[in-house]
Amino acid sequence: MLDIDTLDLKRLRAFHLVARQGSLRLAAARLKQSIPAISGKIRRLETDLGFDLFERLPNKLVLTVAGERFLREVDAIFERAEQALQTLSRRAPEGRLAISVGSDHAWYFAPKIRNFLNRYPSIEVNLRVYKSADAIVALDKGEVDIALGIFPDLPKRLERETVAETGLSLAFNPKDPAIRRRPPALADLARQRLIVPPATTTTRKLIERTLGPHIARAGMLLEAPTCETAATFVEAGVGSAIVHTLCIHRLRSRQVQAVDLGPRIGKLAFSVVHRKGAQRIPQANDLIETLAHDGG
Repeated sequence: MLDIDTLDLKRLRAFHLVARQGSLRLAAARLKQSIPAISGKIRRLETDLGFDLFERLPNKLVLTVAGERFLREVDAIFERAEQALQTLSRRAPEGRLAISVGSDHAWYFAPKIRNFLNRYPSIEVNLRVYKSADAIVALDKGEVDIALGIFPDLPKRLERETVAETGLSLAFNPKDPAIRRRPPALADLARQRLIVPPATTTTRKLIERTLGPHIARAGMLLEAPTCETAATFVEAGVGSAIVHTLCIHRLRSRQVQAVDLGPRIGKLAFSVVHRKGAQRIPQANDLIETLAHDGG
């Protein structure tokens, strides 16, 4: 039977990260351990507790009812631990941190950056909105300390840490008379207007690589720079759109519905990127932790 004297915080942390990030791989990367090691810690924690924390589905872990209750308690434990560590600090943290973020996903990271600012009010944070290529240039020049975005290829002088993943979804207007099936499939887009990201983006390149034949059959391609812009056009009945699945809960309304295009499309990773060996304030690591945490 598990008690306070036998409680293993490493197993608890492994469960916490997997539950909040929804991925064994992301948790393993965060803790710098292998996926089997993280899975083993969770299995041993379940044995100690005497109940399952996750329902193990193909390629997916889903919290059980007991797991959801346990997660709320674990959230409180780590939140209190963070507060205690901050209280024990001899002096308030000070320093500056420059962060770049892309316009299409700034909304996702904004609450997490707010949480970091609330925790360290004496740190001066400079926020900039850059495309991925411009962010890499800014990192090289030392103009930013951390860049957030989708970076498919990085020079060796930079390193990354994945903080979120997204697939692709098809957003559509259920009142669009051109759509005859509910939900529609990609085959239904033949000769229809399709809204996609700009041709220079990594997302567009993924779409063309995996969905090229469907894209070729579209009657017209319209480019929208952000998920919000694409949703505006969908809502107005201009056409259907391919957007990040990460955006769907933000975009969904009576006029905008969506269907996930599935795992065959692949995943896009949002990463924190920084210069190898660069000097930065210690709290930067806490910011990365905050960005990787799904709560907030």
